[in-house]
Amino acid sequence: MKASAPAKIILFGEHAVVYRKHALVTAVNLRCFADVKRSSDFKIISPLGITKLDFETHPWISYAIKNFSNIKPINGVEVRIESQIPIASGLGSSAAVTVSVLKALDAEFETGLSNDDICEIARKVEIDVQGAGSGTDPFISTFGGMWLIPERKKLNCKDFNILVVDTKEKSITSEMVKKVAELRNKYPEIIDPIFDAIDGISLRAMEVFDTGFDWKKLADLIFLNQCLLRAIGVSSSKIEKIIEMLSEKGITAKLTGAGGGGCVIAIGDVEDLKIDNSFIVKPEKEGVRIEE
Repeated sequence: MKASAPAKIILFGEHAVVYRKHALVTAVNLRCFADVKRSSDFKIISPLGITKLDFETHPWISYAIKNFSNIKPINGVEVRIESQIPIASGLGSSAAVTVSVLKALDAEFETGLSNDDICEIARKVEIDVQGAGSGTDPFISTFGGMWLIPERKKLNCKDFNILVVDTKEKSITSEMVKKVAELRNKYPEIIDPIFDAIDGISLRAMEVFDTGFDWKKLADLIFLNQCLLRAIGVSSSKIEKIIEMLSEKGITAKLTGAGGGGCVIAIGDVEDLKIDNSFIVKPEKEGVRIEE
């Protein structure tokens, strides 16, 4: 059986969401595809290589299989991955592969899991791999759409263009979350107010999306969010260079995801921009699904 799950983009609220502040997140129309079939042994085939269960090369897939096996023991399975989502780019590729694998396993072994079940197992996988996590990425990959987190309030998923520029530097979520946590432990009286400010930005952005597109207000909020992410140390020289280049073209941009690399995003009148390592995505209403 073959399943797919979408990528995600955090529009506003990175890192603050780990501390129960608000974030505005949308699924986007890039997908990871997992093709699963019964086998006498375990085999994983992906752009990262070919392995058996391997918690170093394929940790997300291996933990997905392990957690699924707690529900229905299996003696072997072949998993083949194809993905449109750049790896370690801050676009939720890990959650998308986890959720798509779980959905395909459920269909192949006829376990009758609901999407709520799949989301919960994927959240456990996130903790197994990273040691912590907000659960946002597996939730968005499972259900699609645009949401205010942590309430999981679904917003009207309007159609608009998002410019994504890949820095080609890896963004390692666990490392960046740990870095921010260490900074907060040292300076809570400074970092907590930054998280509060990011929270306010996310809530104001939700209002803008709800009342219609005011690109100037959104640009202001993107600028402010990026300044605060820079203040907690998750930007990089490459990210800042891309943001400055876009600024010279009249476009306001910010990092998305954990930072330290990954991708820069901008929204608005961006479809005609020609920039190296860039592409356009749109919000995706549909979450995980079986591919006929």
